[in-house]
Amino acid sequence: MFRWPELFLALRFLRPQRTFVSIITLLSWLGVVAGVLVLIVVQSVMSGFEDELTKKVIGFQSHLTVAGQSPLPDPQGLMELIRQEPGVVGVTGSVLGPVLAETRSRISTPRIKGWDEATASAVIPLRECLVAGSWSPGPEQVVVGSEWAKSNRAEIGSEVNLLAPQQFRDVIANKGGPNLPKKIPLPRTFRVAGIFTTGMHEYDSEYLLTDLATAQELYAVPNQVHGIAIRLQDPSQARVVGERIKTRLGGGIRVLSWMDHNQRLFAAVAVERRVMSFLLFFVMAVAALGLSGTLITVTVQRAKSIGILAAIGATPRQIATIFTMYGVVVGLLGAMTGVVGAWIVLANRNRLSDWIGRLTGQELFPAEIYHFTGLPVRYDAGVFLGVAMAGLALSVLAALVPAWVASQSEPASNLRRA
Repeated sequence: MFRWPELFLALRFLRPQRTFVSIITLLSWLGVVAGVLVLIVVQSVMSGFEDELTKKVIGFQSHLTVAGQSPLPDPQGLMELIRQEPGVVGVTGSVLGPVLAETRSRISTPRIKGWDEATASAVIPLRECLVAGSWSPGPEQVVVGSEWAKSNRAEIGSEVNLLAPQQFRDVIANKGGPNLPKKIPLPRTFRVAGIFTTGMHEYDSEYLLTDLATAQELYAVPNQVHGIAIRLQDPSQARVVGERIKTRLGGGIRVLSWMDHNQRLFAAVAVERRVMSFLLFFVMAVAALGLSGTLITVTVQRAKSIGILAAIGATPRQIATIFTMYGVVVGLLGAMTGVVGAWIVLANRNRLSDWIGRLTGQELFPAEIYHFTGLPVRYDAGVFLGVAMAGLALSVLAALVPAWVASQSEPASNLRRA
């Protein structure tokens, strides 16, 4: 049961007689403050990164992708069935595959994707990502990612020579006949019509886009597609709608959501957050151990006071409560200060980032790499409260052993000290 006398005495004990104990108490409090502050900031920023990443993924990627073990025949019929599903706002077919590319004597192996521009704009916000040129590639034209263009020194109008794997398979199969010489596969020459930036390195460095008919020719799949991309009104319902579409289309069809496509990416972010949280929680635990050491020192220093309390009738439980309250006060003050400090840091995160950048001479989060103008953050009351409670709980746990030691000491022995 909470009692004010125990709290009053705990507050009195916060002003120890020796400077050494005062310094340790201050350091213990600072440890709780630092642990709570940094853990809240890291959790909030990591959540902000995850939100920003999700926004980019569902903004540029299709929410669902329908594919089979082989190219899908009659794509128009399949897309018509998919459009009948509630929640579907856009459907388009695509051909996707690796190619061997050469431009300015540089060799690379990007992936080329063929879109039907008439329907693709309802699924992927292509024009919003364009940074140069045109989003309407015609025959023998490609729109390339900004990172790929940079690494291959490509610009608007540059020639790109492409070889698709299908051309090599045709040669190996010797479709010209057993007695005829094999044809040497010749690359097709394309010109860069546009450059796009999505903010996601995988797309900006690996994808070339062209019209659907050209991609179908490259991969010898006339009137067929490798997949059907779907945009939903509510991306969070992707798996639910995907199951319904799979049932509607029948067997032999795979339906993958944007979460399935990016499972490794989001898993990596989650692992990084857990590792950093563990390390920072360890910092708070060390601070709690420091507090425990402080309280043990205080029990020795206040031995006479403890003896007097016992002599005038204080029970061991009341004496233990005094030292437990000591830990509660330090933990509560540290947690509250940490929460306020974290809020101030997050509110001024961009100014702090700019200041550190000027101080070190290096920008912390270059826009050309991270593709956001301000450091993303998510204010989550659950994170603030949870971390503060963890800091308080560690402080209370750290006080239990010294409290027990103080409650078990002999009054006569304590009175003979000091």
